[in-house]
Amino acid sequence: MKYLWFPLAVAMPFAFSQCEKTANKVASRADMSFAKNTFEALARGDAKARESIDWPTFQAMGQDVGAAYVLIPSETEKANFQQAFVSQFAAGFRQAGGTPDKFENWRVSHHDDLKTEVAADSGGGTVTITVTERDGKERVSGLGFIR
Repeated sequence: MKYLWFPLAVAMPFAFSQCEKTANKVASRADMSFAKNTFEALARGDAKARESIDWPTFQAMGQDVGAAYVLIPSETEKANFQQAFVSQFAAGFRQAGGTPDKFENWRVSHHDDLKTEVAADSGGGTVTITVTERDGKERVSGLGFIR
């Protein structure tokens, strides 16, 4: 019995490291689902997408949307900005022939302590979505498209 502690002591760090890997995998899968749901809502013009975007830091299609957003003086104007962005994004997406259900192969392309990057493919290219956490809530902080 007294010799049992040594194998246990050696095995414990490995067991805990596997728990951490499993927790990261679960977290990144949740981020992937969150990113997919937010993208689909945004592409449909659903106002619920507004709640999932980190407006002050948001980068979209190479533009620093967050920089413009933080300069808006009132909460009413910020809400109008958010609604206009969602509506215009959806209109432009549809006009380009896009539909959210054409995206497939949803995957986590990168995950670290600061962010999770999610990607999905369509016939026209790959969408990339960055999910970060701020104030204890996950949010989309980046959206890009690679042809």
